[in-house]
Amino acid sequence: MDKKIKKLLLTIGLLFFTTQVWAVKAKIRFLFPFSSKSVADGFEDSTIKSSEFVVAFLMPLSQHTVLDLGYSYFNARIEDPSTSSEGYSGVFRAHLLELGAGYSGFELTRTISLVFESSVRVPISGEGEVQGNQATMDATGISGMGYYFSSGVEYRDLEISLFYQRRDLSFDGLTVSRNGKRNDVALHSTEYGIAFGYTFF
Repeated sequence: MDKKIKKLLLTIGLLFFTTQVWAVKAKIRFLFPFSSKSVADGFEDSTIKSSEFVVAFLMPLSQHTVLDLGYSYFNARIEDPSTSSEGYSGVFRAHLLELGAGYSGFELTRTISLVFESSVRVPISGEGEVQGNQATMDATGISGMGYYFSSGVEYRDLEISLFYQRRDLSFDGLTVSRNGKRNDVALHSTEYGIAFGYTFF
């Protein structure tokens, strides 16, 4: 995504946040995937280890609808299998701006409600490094998009839900050589799992 568009989205989000700060709540979300599929362009049959931390600011639009403006920190490590002749390894980090909405208008009891959330995540900065063949390369930029959807139950300030998310992140300037050809490096992942959230003032 173009840097000017990233800055514009960030500026709009911050302006909205400052005008609604009196009503803002914060939510920390912990994601525990029980099914995931990851593919790294440029790597072959590689092992990918990743983790993510999400914090969001919730701004009410109506009694049961909130706007979600958040931040996601994602990092991943990738290594070629020991049988690979090239033996590449990579470390990747991404800072993503989250924009979304949540709805909790379906009440099961007086204290328990169904909650639905969806958001898009746009990378605003990131770092990437690939080592292999006695050389090290650093990424010059990051682009891509992420999506998050969840549904679950909310009890007071606690939330438990099932989630689905997808990431497509490209690290500009990073390439690896396979069979005499240069391949761009990108990460694609799909995850299903359980999310635990806690909202505080």
